[in-house]
Amino acid sequence: MANPKLVLAFREPDIDTQRAFGEGLVEVEGFELETRPYTGAESCDAWDASFGGLMNIAGRGEFPYVSIPAFPNRKFRLQYCYVNVKSGIEGPRDLEGKRVYVSSTAGVWARGALLNYYKVDFTKIHWFMVPGEGGPAKSWGPGIEVESLERGTDIDGMLLRGDLDCVIDPNVVPSISARDPRVRRLFPDFRAEEQKYFRDTGIFPISHMVSLNKAFVENHPNAPVALLQAYRKARDIALERVGGPEGPMYVSLPWAVAAQNEAVEVMGERYYAYNVVDNVKPLEAMMQFCHQLGITSDRIDYRRFLHEEAAAYPGW
Repeated sequence: MANPKLVLAFREPDIDTQRAFGEGLVEVEGFELETRPYTGAESCDAWDASFGGLMNIAGRGEFPYVSIPAFPNRKFRLQYCYVNVKSGIEGPRDLEGKRVYVSSTAGVWARGALLNYYKVDFTKIHWFMVPGEGGPAKSWGPGIEVESLERGTDIDGMLLRGDLDCVIDPNVVPSISARDPRVRRLFPDFRAEEQKYFRDTGIFPISHMVSLNKAFVENHPNAPVALLQAYRKARDIALERVGGPEGPMYVSLPWAVAAQNEAVEVMGERYYAYNVVDNVKPLEAMMQFCHQLGITSDRIDYRRFLHEEAAAYPGW
């Protein structure tokens, strides 16, 4: 009898932790694997889901998916805070009294750090947001002003003109890539700042968490663990391609191995762990931040998202 098909969709097919799937180097045991671009949860069996998107759905009281502790996209988000150089912003507390735009999962992690670690008073900031991004504006909390912007607004242009003092974005904004002197990062030495943040909090932000449709799991209960095993293999290939015996294979940086060694020194050998035990702090932090920001009315137990057997599966 042929194995059942598992359709795995990618929001980011070229990210290093997922490339091995597209290259045919990783299989999902017990399944015929088909990969495709992500066009919606209804068009696939599993995908690299936005953690913030999952939280927005949970905020509506819905849990239509089940997740596994595989996190193919993780980024510290302090480096994604950008300021206009004429805004007078030198540090996080200087955001008070300013105009700040925020979006997406990246914005949840950045706001959580600003609120809890840097103790920024959000009621003193004039916030901007595109509806549908970053959670519901109306329920941030008393005294917090949030103004809506139309989808498609040139956010980077507003930052350059000084219509916004700060932009918190999931990506590097064009003006930073172009080295425009009118803008800079909030934290110029973001590597040192993010390393200090990790040492103090233990939080390595999770952007994407691999998830499956519950109906598929009900029909194929072995799928979550099999997919977790496959994702661990894909991650191992990605790490080996940087620090393995052949040296960096997909990164055109002369000191990529040194950077990987630095990550291990700061964060430990299992810094990119695909399990629960090594990720309790970021998982709990996302639950806390989303409750504080009004994305969820209660502080959800992160275990509600996770497949029980996959969450308990040994290894890293």
